This record gives sequence, structure tokens and C-alpha cells, in this order.
Amino acid sequence: MRILIFISIFFLIFGLAGYYVYTRTTQAFPGTFIDSITFLILYIFLLSAFFFGKLVEVYSIGFFSNTLVKIGSIGAGVFLYAFLLVIFFDLIRLINYIIPFYPGFIESNYQKTKLIIGIITLLIISVIIIAGYINAGNPKIKNLDITINKKQMGFDVLNIVAVSDIHLGTMVNKTKIKRLIHNIKQLNPDLVLIAGDIIDDNIKVVKHYDLLNWFKELNPKYGIYSCMGNHEYIGRAYSDIDYFEQNEIHMLKDTTIKVDDKFYIIGRDDIEGKTFSGKKRKSLDELTKDIDFKLPVFLLDHQPYKLERTAGFAVDLQFSGHTHSGQIWPFNYLTGLLFEEDWGYLKKKNTHFYITSGFGTAVIPIRVGNKPEIVNIKITFK
Repeated sequence: MRILIFISIFFLIFGLAGYYVYTRTTQAFPGTFIDSITFLILYIFLLSAFFFGKLVEVYSIGFFSNTLVKIGSIGAGVFLYAFLLVIFFDLIRLINYIIPFYPGFIESNYQKTKLIIGIITLLIISVIIIAGYINAGNPKIKNLDITINKKQMGFDVLNIVAVSDIHLGTMVNKTKIKRLIHNIKQLNPDLVLIAGDIIDDNIKVVKHYDLLNWFKELNPKYGIYSCMGNHEYIGRAYSDIDYFEQNEIHMLKDTTIKVDDKFYIIGRDDIEGKTFSGKKRKSLDELTKDIDFKLPVFLLDHQPYKLERTAGFAVDLQFSGHTHSGQIWPFNYLTGLLFEEDWGYLKKKNTHFYITSGFGTAVIPIRVGNKPEIVNIKITFK
């Protein structure tokens, strides 16, 4: 019942927002194609294509479902910025209504002014979408050098490649996973760490295109390890952990593992996992009770909450993701409020933290105000 109520409220708000943008758009372009029934049908199609595509995916994965999802994803980006810009211009109108400041030439031919603003808005949205799409497809390598005071015999340096929020599926597909694997191989890592959200929202799509198979090309000395992300639950991958193991990704779900008698990796379950599994995740006390803290300890936790709790243990490095640093401006301001750190490095006590902006994208295939990244962490032991 709660899910039905949530879905009903979501589509009500979404529909009202869509009507609001449509009304303002037709007011800016009266008597043109945009003011026609054909455009209205096209507009409704763009707003609903993503949802129809996801519905089709349930029964059949292929060209038709992919096309709908891709059109809908781009359409969602266009709609988002159209909505934000319409609100912006309406706020200016409201301010002018309270405190008149418009110059005379604007009010003398208000319809022409609306047309010019409409054209400018379309140009701004086009630039944002194109630039954001290009940006999302070109990850950068973030280099991070840290020192840990736990020197072990014959073990002076560890080269780690860490990534999060890959979101494999319809939008982050074969082309992008090949680019990710190529970039990781160039860094020649000893160890690959993934902070969850390997898949997007449908494990069936990932299996259909066998996207995890590309990870077999990496073969780092100490292996590939990941924790659970919230999208592993959304996409129903949490009940198919063996699929990750078959592709040489060791999924640590509330698990601590000792690797080659040299270091520990703790993989925490996602904090939202209880909603799906009904099982509360283990505490750090439980996960660290058998650890010999004379050895290096690395923690994977998808969502970077309560960092001070991790710093209370002798954990050397926590790697997290989830935030995307908002992915799309201005949502970075929201993630900045929700998390102590939503993108970047910090140190608390003796624990190093890195929260990545992630590699992939969720729903809308653009990034504005941040870069996708692959993190190369070189650890020196002293």
C-alpha cells in the first residue's frame, strides 16, 4: 500500500510539473509547431518513454526497450533543466510584479520578449545536455597518494584502483564498460576496489549483455572486491551474488576477508539493504572483532554516513561513493548538505577517507558540475 501511495504521489507531482513546463513553453511560442497537438503528443512521449522502456524491459530486453529508455533518459534531462529555467524566469517575473524593474522595451512588446526568452532557454538546455553528455563519457583519473604506518616485511607499496557507481545497464553499456576496463588496465593495479552500485536498476539487462564478463580481463594480483550498493538491491542483484563471483568480483556483504595474509578488506552491506532484505546490517564492532589491526585495514561502505564512527576504529582507508556529487547541478548543493564530504579526500584521526563522484550515471546520462572518475590510490607503508 505504501508503495502504491508513493508511486501515485510521484506521478501526480511529475504530471503537474510537466503541465507547468508545457504551459509556459506554449506561451512562449504561440502559433508555432510547439503550440500544436503534434508537439503535445511528442512532449508526452518524451516524458513517459523512460517509464514505458523500463516496463518493456521486464518482458523483453532489446532494441525497442533500449530505444525507449535512451530517449526517455535524454528527455528527462531536457525536462529537468526546462523546469528549473521556467521556475527561474517566473521568479524574476514575480519580483518584477512586487518591485517593478523591467525596462520599457520589455513590456512594450511582451510577447516578443517571451519568444526571445524561449529561444534562449532552448539554447541553454541544448548546450547543457550536449556538454553534460560528453562530460559523463570522459572519466578522469584521480591520483591519491597516502601513507600508512603499518609496514610489513616485503610489502612497501600497494597500487589500488578504486571505482564506484558504475551503474551498468542500458545507458552505461558495453562501450562504457570497455572504456572503464581499458583505463583500469592502464594503471596496472595490485588490487581493485568497488564501492557498490556496479549495476543500475535491472540485473537482467546486465546479464543479457554479459557486461560483468569484462572484469575478467583485469586479473589484479590481489583480486577485485566490492561491497553492496543500494542499486544492487533496487536491481535485485542482491539475490544473485554468485553472478558477481562467476565474473571474478568478490562481493563482500557484511563480510571481512584477509587477503594473502597482508591486509584486510571489510565490505559493509548497504545501509538501505534492510528495506529489501529485512535484515539489519552488521555493526563495525562485529565486522572488526577478529581483525589483527597490526595489518592494514580497508573498508568499503557505499554510502558515506557517520565517518567519525569508522575513525573510531583502526581502519586505515574507507572508500565510498553513492553521492555522484549530485551528478547534475544544482543537486551537488543537496549532497553537500546531506554528507560530511560528498566528493573528495579527508582524514579523521588516523583514517583516510575518499568519497568518489563515481564512474557512471543514474537515469539521466549527463554530468554537470562534476567529473566521472577512476581513483588510483597508491599506498606507501612505513
